[in-house]
Amino acid sequence: MTPEERRERARQSRARYETTRSARRAADGSASTRARASKRRRRKKNNTGIQLLIAFVIAALVIVGAFFLAKKLMNKGGSAESTPAETVSTEETTTEEPTTEAAAAKAEALLQAAGLLAAQYDYDGALELAKSDTELMEREDVKSFIASTEETKSTLVRFDPHDVTHIFFHILPVDAEYAFTKSSNPGGYNSLMTSIPEFKAILASMYERGYVLISLHDMGHMEKQDDGTEKMVEGDIMLPPGKKAFVMSEDDVCYYEYMKGDGFADKMIIGEDGRPTLHYTDKEGNESTGDYDLVPILDKFIDEHPDFSYHGHKACLVFTGYNGVLGYRTDETYLPENYKEHKVEGGHDVEAERKEAVKVLRALYEDGYDLGSHSWGHRDMGAMSVGALKEDSDKWDRNVNSLIKEATGKDADILIYPKGADIGDWRGYEADNQAKAGCREKFNYLYDLGFRYFCNVDSAKTWVQVGSHSLRTGRRALDGYNFWYEMTENKGRFTDLWDDTSKIFDPVRPTPVPSY
Repeated sequence: MTPEERRERARQSRARYETTRSARRAADGSASTRARASKRRRRKKNNTGIQLLIAFVIAALVIVGAFFLAKKLMNKGGSAESTPAETVSTEETTTEEPTTEAAAAKAEALLQAAGLLAAQYDYDGALELAKSDTELMEREDVKSFIASTEETKSTLVRFDPHDVTHIFFHILPVDAEYAFTKSSNPGGYNSLMTSIPEFKAILASMYERGYVLISLHDMGHMEKQDDGTEKMVEGDIMLPPGKKAFVMSEDDVCYYEYMKGDGFADKMIIGEDGRPTLHYTDKEGNESTGDYDLVPILDKFIDEHPDFSYHGHKACLVFTGYNGVLGYRTDETYLPENYKEHKVEGGHDVEAERKEAVKVLRALYEDGYDLGSHSWGHRDMGAMSVGALKEDSDKWDRNVNSLIKEATGKDADILIYPKGADIGDWRGYEADNQAKAGCREKFNYLYDLGFRYFCNVDSAKTWVQVGSHSLRTGRRALDGYNFWYEMTENKGRFTDLWDDTSKIFDPVRPTPVPSY
């Protein structure tokens, strides 16, 4: 996380704290107003009673003399009516306890917001927030939080970005048994997809082993040099001893036309709670919404285990363009003038679909997800000609990056290669001896479009390359084929993530699982 991003995250936490504090102030103010009104009513009632008493005393004691009577009446009135000074004193005494309670409520709200930052390893942000209210800093509970946070911060160690493992998934089937056995593509889904029970088991195992989910941006970032140029520099991932950083990504978050009726969600929407959720139509045509893919499942896991997320970061979601994004038919090929008969669906209001997609993209970004490219047409970018890659990339820029930029305010800078096929070999993109034809020209074009992070597929536990202008990682596919291969060949490829693959493997899968 860059210093600018850390300050923005602390600002958001302070905003949540101030919102809570304002609400409490309003509630306290309303209570004080009601108390004062009640006091005025009691005074008015007491005044009326005293006035009747005075009239009776005057009638009974008229023979005593006017002066004595007047003096006595003043004494009676003083017992019923407080002087202005007494009124202030009474109100201060009455409101002393609510003031103490309000301070405790303020401290509780501040410590809750700062505590979440600390739980997600953003100790600088937590300390900045805890010290933002000078009055509350005198409280013992705030002092204790600051001291313990500073002590914990002093024990952090840097996690080497080159040791970060990167795992990935495709869309998770809602009805895995149907998808793997009776759908339009059972073998393909069985080999490529991960079921929801498998995904949940992986999260639980990795959490128990001390893994912490980071962003690709934590591994490295572009930094301006003295000569005005920019250079990719390694990030400082600071974690408590024993914690291990990892990256997670999900491909093809588009809910393609061909997947309809095959047991997968149809579309990502904003739920009643304001967070992304999934719309699903089952094979009988029944519709529902729920935790039907990676995003809401991961969200709720992190809600329960905030220390699974580094600085609030979540997964990287990447999109192709040819069928639109997130289940919305946003692509130019759905416009009436471009519509092709080979499309399954027609008649979409593309502009309306784009507006809805932007709403969901914005919610994802604000919730800690990175948004990136999986190309426009899901073609092998290593085998494509330079001209074809430029055409494909321009289509993605027009149809997908434009939506991401509208939602986030900036261009996408992550490219996850379709089919795992890199444009270059193991040598850096800037190397003069790149074996793949057109690598340098392809890289330069992608760089000019704004891409800085490039991810292929690799079976190694970690593969990270930090170049002058880019950061590359290999990714590990956690899917049906690799689970089956590990169970039958026992290569030990996942022993860093879990103990026994057979305990991860979903029994609804037909075996043997076919290869890709």
